[in-house]
Order: sequence, then C-alpha cells, then structure tokens
Amino acid sequence: MLLLSWCGLALVFFWVQHGSLLLSEKRPAAQGGPTSGDEGFQEFSEIITYEVQPGDTLETIAQQFGISVEALVGSNATTLDDLYALEPGTVLKIVKNGVLHSVKRGQTLSDIARTYGVALSEIVRANGLEDREYIYPGEEFFIPGAVTSPALTYLQMAGGKKSLFAWPVRGLLTSGFGPRIHPISGEPDFHQGIDIEVPEGTDVYAACAGRVQRAGRHSGYGLYIVLEHSNGYRTLYGHLSEIGVYRGQFVEGGQRIARSGNTGNSTGPHLHFEILQYGRALNPLALLPP
Repeated sequence: MLLLSWCGLALVFFWVQHGSLLLSEKRPAAQGGPTSGDEGFQEFSEIITYEVQPGDTLETIAQQFGISVEALVGSNATTLDDLYALEPGTVLKIVKNGVLHSVKRGQTLSDIARTYGVALSEIVRANGLEDREYIYPGEEFFIPGAVTSPALTYLQMAGGKKSLFAWPVRGLLTSGFGPRIHPISGEPDFHQGIDIEVPEGTDVYAACAGRVQRAGRHSGYGLYIVLEHSNGYRTLYGHLSEIGVYRGQFVEGGQRIARSGNTGNSTGPHLHFEILQYGRALNPLALLPP
C-alpha cells in the first residue's frame, strides 16, 4: 500500500495481491468500468427499471418479475432508505439471475465474493474486469447467481422461526437484559442490553445490514457504534477498543465494524450489545439465533 498526503488530503493506493482486485480511493477523472454495454455483463443478465406505484410492496414487485425479495433489495440497497417503506415514484432496478452490488468504501472484490458466496472469477468475468487494476466506491457490479442480499439476510432459528439479527461476537453471556444491580454503582438498574465477555481486540460484526448512525465516544458506553436498520430497528455496540466505520457508512450484515474493548464504565473486557425498535429496548436474546 502507498499512502501520499498533500494539503490534508490522503490518497490511498492498493495493488493487486494474491489474484484479487483491490480498491483505490483515488477516483480517475474519466472512469470506464463495467456497464450494461459490456459483452461479459450482457451474457449474464438484463437490467430493467421499474417505477414504484401506489400500493406496491417489495413482495408484489418481486413476484411480478419472478425474483426474490432478497435479490430485489440487494440490487437497490443504495436506493431504499427503508427496506420496507416504498415511496411511489421510486425507480428500482430489476435484475434476474443475480443481484447488483454497489461497492462500499474499503471493499475489495474478494470481500464481495465472500459476502455472496460467489467465485471471484465469476464476478470478474461477468463484469469484464480482467484488465482492471482498481474498483471504486459507488461502482455497481453484477453478482451472477446470487439470490440473497446481505442487506436482508434472515437466519433460521429453532422451531422454524427466522431472525433478522446475527450475533455480533461469540462469547460468555455475563449479564442479561432487564433489572439488575449495577456492577459499578451497586444501585438497582435496568440493563437495556446484554454483556458478552470476549478478549479485548475481538472482532465485532454488524448484527444486520444498516447505516452507521453514530460512531464515537460516550461517557458510559466508551467507544461505541449505533447502526440503523429497517423497520425502526437499531443496534448498539459498546465498550469498544477500536471503531472501524464512520457515520453515514452502509455496512453489510456480518461485516467487521469494530474490535471489542474495555472503554467507558466497564468492569472488564466485553461487548455491550443492544437492540432497539423505535427507541424501545428489546431483549436481544429473543431476537438472536441460538
């Protein structure tokens, strides 16, 4: 990696490593990139647009075009502010035999391939990227054969139930949701989340796809992150040692967003995790898979 700084602006270059196309944050003045006119792209899928009508839902639109809701959401993740609130007049992209993925800052093709479980070589071939050195934030690539978007991934739970959320870390549950005696003040307290004991520096993953609403420091939570999801949901990650995202950034479910720590009002290394809906704290154990 080469890092140049000029007048306070950092230009970051990455190069090809282990056969993977990596990302450069320096965007060229004139960019080609894969489009629907590329031969390799046309081979896999036709992209059409659809204007949302009054009364439309994601389900009815997906059924109309014979695709899954997950694929519809995945191809329009940057367009849909709320995955379940459609505004008439919104123009959606309809993609068959795969989904469109908009590159996020810091993503590589290898990251994208792992996210969708698709071979890197298939993405390269489908988008005519054999001669490309870099990919750029905001570019859209066709992911052939992908049927599920990471922006709307449900986890199968016991009893046939489905969960929108995944565990941000795996560790020992040391404090549950609800009334308790605060471990620092010794006073009665209502614990709005759960505490998971993990070694400091453990990778913390987004429990669901969403946008970073807050990322900073809090007197109680220490270093913390709040992600905003669909249907009024938010998740909070506290007592971090390192924050790996920025406010306004879109993250995929399962993407690493931080490292656990012992900052703020903490009695030892752990992750404090909350799930809220429209500002009301919910018991994460009722919403997470076993």
